[in-house]
Amino acid sequence: MNDKVTPRAVAAQSLPGEEDLRFIRNFHDVFLSIGIAMFAAGIAITTAMLLAPMVKEAAEADAEAFQRILTLVAGAAAFDAVLMWLMAEFFARGRRLFLPSIVILIAFNLFFFIAAGAGYAAVIGLDEAFFERLDGAGLSGAIREASEFFIVVLGLTTAAILAFYARMKLPFAMGVFGYSLASVGVAAAFRAWPEHAEQIIQPAQLAAGVFIFLLGVYFDARDPERQTRISDNGFWLHFFAAPLILNSVLGMTVGADMLTQNSSGAALVTLIVVFAFAFVSLLINRRALLVAGLLYALIAAGYLISKVGLSGGWTAAVTLLVMGGAMVLLGGGWHALRRVVVAPFPKTGPIARIIPPEPSKADRRRVSE
Repeated sequence: MNDKVTPRAVAAQSLPGEEDLRFIRNFHDVFLSIGIAMFAAGIAITTAMLLAPMVKEAAEADAEAFQRILTLVAGAAAFDAVLMWLMAEFFARGRRLFLPSIVILIAFNLFFFIAAGAGYAAVIGLDEAFFERLDGAGLSGAIREASEFFIVVLGLTTAAILAFYARMKLPFAMGVFGYSLASVGVAAAFRAWPEHAEQIIQPAQLAAGVFIFLLGVYFDARDPERQTRISDNGFWLHFFAAPLILNSVLGMTVGADMLTQNSSGAALVTLIVVFAFAFVSLLINRRALLVAGLLYALIAAGYLISKVGLSGGWTAAVTLLVMGGAMVLLGGGWHALRRVVVAPFPKTGPIARIIPPEPSKADRRRVSE
């Protein structure tokens, strides 16, 4: 038997337009990722245990002692973040192990956020007098102060994530960067209109999701055949954008209690929104958008099916059969549906890079043979 990997076999594994997730190669990556996660958790617990007595003592002392311990916490967290960066140099930049690198980035992100938060708190003087001023500022004043804190801390963290991406070229880091940058924008909106915080939560979340989505579309347009790392950047950006867009749209159309309110109208609107997501997913050839709506679609479909008068067990069974069958049909007929959906759009030019044409059956067969 010839076990050599031929160019034809490689092509068959990377058909044009497919979303090949290159973040895991074998079980070794899973094994290593578990070890890295345990190691990072051990670092975090060890740091917390070493600092806990000093934090308790400083909290009972004067303001200067508390500021010093905040600086110490910032330094310790920064040291932990540096350890994660050094691990990334070996596993992400050196060996290009994507799943372990994702775990490292998550740990690095958490450690850096803590370091930035403690450092900024030490600079602005986070003491008893500060909290007294915050308490006297009212709700809008407290929101303004809190949002200012998050703008600075999230801004620094976003810059660190971008540096991580620039150095390690990890696509997942681009998704985290887009989400973090959008979060800075949401915090800035709260800072500008603190008295309207409740009213702007959903619009700000929608704007953040649309921003990340458009950033993903930008990377998609650079690689419409989904063959390079640039396409992976787009995948992770869509992965982070989809829940933000879906949650905000449903929140503004059916209300904050969309998952629990007993309303056939709300359930029907939820399904319409999810179907709209499915249509956009087909257009841009990104299944990640559709996955974000599965939970909402299941709950909405289950509620509508329960109105027929079925018992709880039968409602669950029929809902899973209907939704599971729909997903199987959509997955199996994805390319056939795309040929119909994208047929009116041009096959070349800028629009074709955003809405890539679907290869014919003959073309796909020729590539896979």
